[in-house]
Amino acid sequence: MNTQSNPAIYDDGYLHVEYDFFYLECRGIPIYTISRIEFLIFACLLRAAGRPVSHQELWRQVWQEEECKDNIIRVHITNVRRKLKSYGIHIVPMSGVGYYLQIVSQENLKLD
Repeated sequence: MNTQSNPAIYDDGYLHVEYDFFYLECRGIPIYTISRIEFLIFACLLRAAGRPVSHQELWRQVWQEEECKDNIIRVHITNVRRKLKSYGIHIVPMSGVGYYLQIVSQENLKLD
């Protein structure tokens, strides 16, 4: 849940995202390991608030093109998953639908 009145910022006390500056932090720790494309994918899924996002919608939001290239999306999704897994942030695939963002119980996580 976004506790900020500014739609360019998401902050739920666990995640802090500044969309305009491509900035992401978790528990106050900046995450600099994700690329701009990976950030845009993450942001699109976060803004969907748990709703599944199709490959086509991700493609239009991130690459701003009509012709969707599923293999490119899959490569970037794999990278985002790997980089954010230790923070309890999971991208869950839905066969034939797309992906949605899931954040696991924050109390049980240990950050490196």
